[in-house]
Amino acid sequence: MAKSFTLLVFILGLATANSSWAASTYIVVNAPEGSSLDLDSLETLLRGQRRNWDEGDAAKVVLPSRESPHFNVIAQKLLGTSGVVMQRLWFRLVFSGRVNAPDYVDSAEGVIQAVESQAGAIGILVADDPPEVKQGLAVFEFK
Repeated sequence: MAKSFTLLVFILGLATANSSWAASTYIVVNAPEGSSLDLDSLETLLRGQRRNWDEGDAAKVVLPSRESPHFNVIAQKLLGTSGVVMQRLWFRLVFSGRVNAPDYVDSAEGVIQAVESQAGAIGILVADDPPEVKQGLAVFEFK
């Protein structure tokens, strides 16, 4: 009984220390007009499986940097791997010419700012509530 209680306290402590366990993952999009905004299409861009929007406009992916508190959480959710492996995958894709180089930012606010400032940008972040964004941008919950 004491071991079970100790384990429960430890797990609750981790959950409290890592607020991303209770938070949700969101995709923020500044897509060109007429682009497909279904979740599958957005995921292919975020995973580096394609580099352009439907009409051929370049997509600019915004990902968390190593300094982001959600670096590993997003990598696990998006690709089922660690943040370091996600970054290596993107480096290989960029150097092979298959995708455009992503921007790396340190915070959820940085993701929103980067997406807002670049036409064709798409970013992923972790937050407790859906982020508030400028008109013209879209937000999707990533499950």
